[in-house]
Amino acid sequence: MPKFKSTTEALKIVHDRKHIRNIGIIAHVDHGKTTTSDSLLAACGMLSPSVAGQALALDYMELEQSRQMTIKAANVTLYYEDEGQPYVINLIDTPGHIDFTGKVTRSLRAVDGAIVVVDAVESVMTQTETVTRQALEERVRPILYINKIDRLIKELRLSPEAMQKWLFNIVNDFNRLVDTYAEKEYKEKWKVTVQNSQVAFGSRRTSGDSTPAC
Repeated sequence: MPKFKSTTEALKIVHDRKHIRNIGIIAHVDHGKTTTSDSLLAACGMLSPSVAGQALALDYMELEQSRQMTIKAANVTLYYEDEGQPYVINLIDTPGHIDFTGKVTRSLRAVDGAIVVVDAVESVMTQTETVTRQALEERVRPILYINKIDRLIKELRLSPEAMQKWLFNIVNDFNRLVDTYAEKEYKEKWKVTVQNSQVAFGSRRTSGDSTPAC
């Protein structure tokens, strides 16, 4: 488990803008935004890996927990080190349901970049398109996280070759959204590729949670 970093350590660098990143997580409903957030909390030592994906830590309202659906945008500050360099990451977990689209827009106006979570089986859905369009309209650069890769094996029983083609199609569908909605100067620059580390993949554990693997 990662070593937990105290609030004091995070406060040491919060005034240095070069070491602060503001990011949001956006997706179609039930594609795994909040479970992905759990895994990021665990990676920073703020949540036990054994409960990541079940705790739904950023769904703090009782109604959200009971319905397992994000209703309000929730934020958390994470301390992370990359090659010995400390960073403070302000993370916003946004709702996925279409009824709360306005909360997504407000959140996007506060971030530098967005993680678009896509269920590997369901692929790019209507709300995936909506939230990606919202991000691009706010000039927020998106990256792609393809979640629940295990479903391609357990449910669709795809061969490695078929799985590669399936995932390639998801990346292409996502890039078509960028080509459709991004401003002209960003259409090519903001398209994602696996080779440039702009696409990540993850799968669920047997308990049903989501663990980024990228």
